[in-house]
Amino acid sequence: MQAAPRSRREVKKETTRQRIIETGIRIFSARGIDAATVEEIAAAADVGKGTIYNYFAAKEDIVVAFMMDLEREIQRKALRLSESKQPLERLLTQFVKYHLRSKEPHHKFVRVLLGQMFMGGEAFLPRIVELQAATDPPLETLFTRLRERGLIRNDVPLADLILLFKTTQLGLTSLWVIEGPPWEHTYELAALQMKVFCQGIGKGERR
Repeated sequence: MQAAPRSRREVKKETTRQRIIETGIRIFSARGIDAATVEEIAAAADVGKGTIYNYFAAKEDIVVAFMMDLEREIQRKALRLSESKQPLERLLTQFVKYHLRSKEPHHKFVRVLLGQMFMGGEAFLPRIVELQAATDPPLETLFTRLRERGLIRNDVPLADLILLFKTTQLGLTSLWVIEGPPWEHTYELAALQMKVFCQGIGKGERR
């Protein structure tokens, strides 16, 4: 079923939201999140300060929204790896490294996202739900295709595989944030963790 066309009001709201995000990220990148002000972002985006608060409770939420949009785009592109015929360990290692490398230009913004995630409490729960909605379907497709290729065990529920994989990714991302460039240890550990992970879920290559 084709989605109903959006109203002019909805289009205008989304355009305004996107302009605020793009302006905020540009200013944050140039001056830092702490130094930038909501007033400065409002002036540069040609909107009122109150308009920004209609969309975002705080300037940090602009960063979170940007990272959510980026995550959806990364997941969409990374899903193409699931069509690869590579061995299990290599495929999953590339999947994890692609996610991290795609975020390298936005290292400080990932730090803000994780900070909000770990310290935001119940107020951040809607964002967690939003993040899961972006990450779970591509991972479900990935592991379903791997199972169809006969590369992973059938006795582990798909939901458990996804949860374990996301937990591994979150740990690696946290280390990635702490370590900072050039992330040599993180990428080395990513390869090792995927090796161990695949030993647990794999059942031998079959083509």
